[in-house]
Amino acid sequence: MEINGSENGMDGLDSLPAEVLALILGLLDLESLLKCHDVCRSWRAHSLYESNYLYLPHVLDAYNQLTHGTRPLPANLRGPEKSQYLKELIKTSVSALPVFAECETLRDIAVVLHRLDKSWLSGNNTSFASLNRAEALVHDTPILAVAVDARSGSIVTGDMSGVVAFWNVSTRNCYYQCRFPISDMQGNWAVPYRIAIDGDIMVIGTPSGRAVIAVRNRSGEPDPFLKVAEIRSEGGHIASIRIQGTVCILGEVGQVSFWDLSRVVDLNNDQTDTNSQVSNLITIRTRNDQSPVHSLLYRDGSLFLGLAGSGIQQIVSQSRQVLSTRKQLWEPPPSHFIMLVSGPEIPGIGDVGYSQLCPIEENGDILVSWADSSICRMGTNMAEGPVWEPAPRFLIPVVDGTYKKTVGVHARGEKIICRTKPNAIELFLEDGTFISRTPCNHGAISCVAVDPAFIVVGTREASVCVYYFAPGRQIPAYGQGPSSSVATTALPSPSLERKHTYKRKYREAMGMDLETPILLGGATTGPGRIRETTKAISRDGSARLAVGPRANAKIPVPTP
Repeated sequence: MEINGSENGMDGLDSLPAEVLALILGLLDLESLLKCHDVCRSWRAHSLYESNYLYLPHVLDAYNQLTHGTRPLPANLRGPEKSQYLKELIKTSVSALPVFAECETLRDIAVVLHRLDKSWLSGNNTSFASLNRAEALVHDTPILAVAVDARSGSIVTGDMSGVVAFWNVSTRNCYYQCRFPISDMQGNWAVPYRIAIDGDIMVIGTPSGRAVIAVRNRSGEPDPFLKVAEIRSEGGHIASIRIQGTVCILGEVGQVSFWDLSRVVDLNNDQTDTNSQVSNLITIRTRNDQSPVHSLLYRDGSLFLGLAGSGIQQIVSQSRQVLSTRKQLWEPPPSHFIMLVSGPEIPGIGDVGYSQLCPIEENGDILVSWADSSICRMGTNMAEGPVWEPAPRFLIPVVDGTYKKTVGVHARGEKIICRTKPNAIELFLEDGTFISRTPCNHGAISCVAVDPAFIVVGTREASVCVYYFAPGRQIPAYGQGPSSSVATTALPSPSLERKHTYKRKYREAMGMDLETPILLGGATTGPGRIRETTKAISRDGSARLAVGPRANAKIPVPTP
């Protein structure tokens, strides 16, 4: 085919059939596809061609990475149905922060995801907030548990006195607080050592072996969740919780138990505190009867357990036929065996530290944080014998210092590894390269939860701290905690905001890096320099602002 240009330009894009053009653009990675939109009007029009079709693979891949493949889309969706379903799912169930609320197309979502990735890779949070403030004190005892409820846009925290608080992640205000009573224990409340939220189900685990089952309240009353049942476990201290559909998996001392929640989650919201019976599906003992199961990871019919010290276990079914038919671990036949793997020998650690697990891929590898705070990457392929030998590959070395204990480990897709220690949050690339360290000056961190747009931690000094990674969405508010220079600048006036919007549109149209500060005469622009330059111009009408190497160059006006 001979291409001699077109009416709208010399690139010849208009001469290509729409199907061929879509096929070519579909081979590009997300960043290249977004840059095509900033070349010119002609390329912008073509990069928007069947916008959902072009960006669907990229958004779907990002969704699978963020959820680690635990919430796949229904297999029967086709074409526009998949695009619409994915768009609504991301806007309501991925992040508690409404960063996707104004997105109309999958391209809009892809742009937000791309900017979030760049913000995380920079290692600097864009703003910081301390929620439990003196003027609005909710917790006055150590925070033991924290969870993120993406569906309602909330952060849920629980303290040692049994108070469970619900915080609006955008306004940073506590809109509800309560205590959940424990039956047969007069005057006693559930102490939330662990909180897990999945969809409309919330499970609160306590150190006394009781678990509270609550469902989302849809009656319009102020209570976000209503208690519908209790679980009384024989394993004592509940150290970890995982919700798989309507099955709740509890990690206890020396065992894991599986509970069927299908009957209680369908109860009418008017039936509060019914204390309905929850049936126990199966209980499996671990090899160490004295060690609590601090971490749970369920994947493809296998259950991985993180124990005290440096040890993890994998529980699988003895019947290969069960796995081949994709039955779950708790379904019959209830015959299982345990495969072992041990971490590095750590003198003096004992039961002080424990191993934690986190998926790092959509399917396959997992991260293991050992008791000495080192992190390795392991495969989940099972060996033929009773011992699991996944050939670990160390990514992050041991910490030399006082704060060796790891409070939490999280993988954001395959790009970022987040390790939380009692005194700081550390970010690494997926190959173990160090990015940044953010210290916590509000007390020793006791619990952590990670959202695609922020990190929230609870401390022993009853502080709840949120570190946002959403560019252009947050303003600095409350507290004097650590944050990036972006978060500590003064709030711009409306006129200055319009100027920044114009500059951003110009840089976007020119294909420049949106995250790199603008340069004025070779120096980085900051709020102080902008104010000084403005004063100089007001004093001397002949003063001129030089942008780039040529002060008098004509700047093209970008298309809004």
